[in-house]
Amino acid sequence: MKKRFNIKPIQLYALIVVLFTSVSCSDKLFDDQAGERITPDQHYKSQVDAQASLGGAFAPLQNVMPKLIMVDGLRSDQMIITPNADPFLKDIQNHDLSIDNPFLDGSDFYKVIININEAMANIDKIAAVDRNFDQFYLKYHKAALTSLKGWTYLNIVRLYGKAALIEDNLQSLPGNMSQTVLSREEVIDRMLAELLPYIPSAAEQTQFVEYRFVNFPNIKAVVGELYLEKGDYANAVTFLKAAMESYANVPAVYKVASGTLDGWRDMFLGGESGTGGVHIPSARDLPPLENISVMPYDMNEGQNNPLPKWLLPTDQFMVQPTQLLVDSFLTQVPSQGLFGDVYRGFGTPGRPSSLDSTSAGVVFINKYSIISGEPFSSDITLSRAGDVHLLLAEALNRNGDSKNALVIMNQGFKAEKPIPAAYNRWNLNLGIRGRAYLKSKVVPDSVFVSPDDTITKVPLEGEARMLYVEDLIMAERALELAFEGKRWNDLVRVAKRRQDPAYLADKVAAKFPDSQKAAIRAKLMVESNWYLPYKKGVE
Repeated sequence: MKKRFNIKPIQLYALIVVLFTSVSCSDKLFDDQAGERITPDQHYKSQVDAQASLGGAFAPLQNVMPKLIMVDGLRSDQMIITPNADPFLKDIQNHDLSIDNPFLDGSDFYKVIININEAMANIDKIAAVDRNFDQFYLKYHKAALTSLKGWTYLNIVRLYGKAALIEDNLQSLPGNMSQTVLSREEVIDRMLAELLPYIPSAAEQTQFVEYRFVNFPNIKAVVGELYLEKGDYANAVTFLKAAMESYANVPAVYKVASGTLDGWRDMFLGGESGTGGVHIPSARDLPPLENISVMPYDMNEGQNNPLPKWLLPTDQFMVQPTQLLVDSFLTQVPSQGLFGDVYRGFGTPGRPSSLDSTSAGVVFINKYSIISGEPFSSDITLSRAGDVHLLLAEALNRNGDSKNALVIMNQGFKAEKPIPAAYNRWNLNLGIRGRAYLKSKVVPDSVFVSPDDTITKVPLEGEARMLYVEDLIMAERALELAFEGKRWNDLVRVAKRRQDPAYLADKVAAKFPDSQKAAIRAKLMVESNWYLPYKKGVE
């Protein structure tokens, strides 16, 4: 039976539908209507109300996350439409992005932010009336809300390239209202300023007093990812590593550790695995943890995940994996056996995995269809340890430490003799490829290139080595996180970092037939075409 985070779509005071429309920045952002509301004077009286506020803030993501998975896969090199696809999905694949496409509607992200602002403005009232809700609990409730706000804004600017600033709690329904739009860089800096004061102190991180809320993003991981987007690799390393060392740096927590070798499927079953929402008293009580933040679904409560409907040949089957991705899974070299990533790719009998095929050999995406008897109850992962490990490897490599970046990507610190002092509590760490029973990826001393039809041997040193390792990490993220909504952002981040639009354009164009390759590539060589049409205005 799935453990369930109780998502109830509460309409808090300021839960107003926010839409994007293609009009000027001075036009109206909100409409004047909202449904039934729970106003602050009726709420914020107990710790139970605080928990309800957290659930209410999180709830709008239940609608947006399946669409995000589809948009990411079709814009990147991971999904391709089938003949059953509707016109909206065809347009997304072809990068013909319309403001009227329902898969591109980002209003639910703003609902999250509005709910968070409302809760942050009122949650102090609980501490005044509920003696069990002391300053410790107040701080960590606020930290959870702020971490979700940072995660949400980061996703908005990744998708749209900018974001509307919703700065204060909405005390009344707005009529005409000017809108401030911030650039990607401004949003990142603003979110860092809001998040950093809530980072647990050194004492809190070593004395088992860190507080974990089920499903909410890890605040240190969000800060680390913001720094990675910003290009501040030293700080990205610091906070991403600290995130994986949360809760007193227990070797089994978030370390891709022993005990998780056979746990791939469990990541996508009872998504909220482990102890959550409580003070963690003892390392002995903790199973190995992988998931950090998930969006839960339960068809028995009318909360259906629509992805199986869109992905399965027994249903609408509108998209399928690209042959490029299928071939990448099939050509991985395992530690034993011939070829194939059998843990994450096609799996083995009795062990569901990312991909499967029909009796006729048609390959389909199976990652969200592994709960027997409950086809629409699979959770969607927002953040997990494997994701953050590879982000840390990316930051380490860019910060000049390709050695430890490769250790994290390959066989982990458990295989290192001796284990570096900075990673001494990572002694159970298996590495991303090690956990999947795959051989390590290695960096050769030199590679052959052929400029102007001449073949030249180039040593892999300095920047050339760093770029080679980065390519390995990005290829590993494509496999480890297939169909989890990460790939397009990865391609954009690296292309921007390298100031090389061809990095993204060539990878995406490769999935198209020859008749379309040139047109798609030309479109994606223009950076402004990497972002969804930004909308603001009235519903």
